[in-house]
Amino acid sequence: MDLIEEEAKKTPKKAMVLAAGLGERLRPLTLEQPKPLIPVANRPLIEFNLDLLKRNGIEDVAVNLHYMGDRIKEHLGDGSRFGLRIIYSEEPALLGTGGGIRKMRAFFEDRAFVVINADILIDIDLGEVIGFHLSRRAFSTMVLRPNPDPVRYGTIETDHSGRIREFLGKVKTKQTGLEKWMFTGIHIMDPEVMNFMPKRKTFCINRDVYAQWIRSKKPCYGYIHRGYWRDLGEIGDYFQANQDILDNHALKQGSVDNGPANYKRGNGVTVDPDCLIGNGAVIKDEAVIGPGAIIGDRCTIGSGSRVSNSILWPDTVIGDHENIHGMIVTHYQRIQG
Repeated sequence: MDLIEEEAKKTPKKAMVLAAGLGERLRPLTLEQPKPLIPVANRPLIEFNLDLLKRNGIEDVAVNLHYMGDRIKEHLGDGSRFGLRIIYSEEPALLGTGGGIRKMRAFFEDRAFVVINADILIDIDLGEVIGFHLSRRAFSTMVLRPNPDPVRYGTIETDHSGRIREFLGKVKTKQTGLEKWMFTGIHIMDPEVMNFMPKRKTFCINRDVYAQWIRSKKPCYGYIHRGYWRDLGEIGDYFQANQDILDNHALKQGSVDNGPANYKRGNGVTVDPDCLIGNGAVIKDEAVIGPGAIIGDRCTIGSGSRVSNSILWPDTVIGDHENIHGMIVTHYQRIQG
């Protein structure tokens, strides 16, 4: 067997999407929908990462579920419409990121696998990350990026080879010349990691496990991503992610459909070019849409109303002569973005 064939046998074909969180920082939006299903540029958030996995050779995906898990399962189904096979790991009690991964040990079998948080948007060549991981024979690889807020995100430090030497203040070294980064929410892991996890059911893969691996000299590496990334954990981040897509600052690899939608448009309607209009929307006479508006599927915009720099969730109704600016509007609530 030549080297190319050997590496091909190691290339990940399976992934896990961590989707069981409560989404507490994103309330009150997550009182209506679980975070993986909140609409981003008129698509459920989790679909962007399913697309990313599919584009990079992943065939089978496990999704862990807890909060509003039935809705996620109903939306994704068996995964066939995404070109994937999806199975579910239900967690009646939250297991934490580490416990959730370890529960799926049998699913991952004997080759490297990908783990990705459901609540991030990232524009990355995942195949390049996988190649980095395999070429270094890494135990685990974290996708890292420059850190704008060490207090919020914590700091991970790597040496010139990319090997992680200091971790979230829990692992210290006297080595100099280290570079400081933050974690993006993507791991590539060797199946051997399952043999080096705590025996208890509930634990965090970052807080409870990585420091132990690094102290015991496991080859954990950081792949540095300098392209687009955003964590949608809070209202402001969610709002900005939508605006980033409209401004073409995010997701250059085709996860957003900017083609013409099938919607009804009354007389004298003005729609700015940098807007997204969902299918089945109704925009009544003399309404003005934009700039920076995302109108969800089946929304109704009343006569003479204006919607700008705002996100309207599906089925939202805006009355006549309203002015909606800088807002997130759902079927039940209006929130300043």
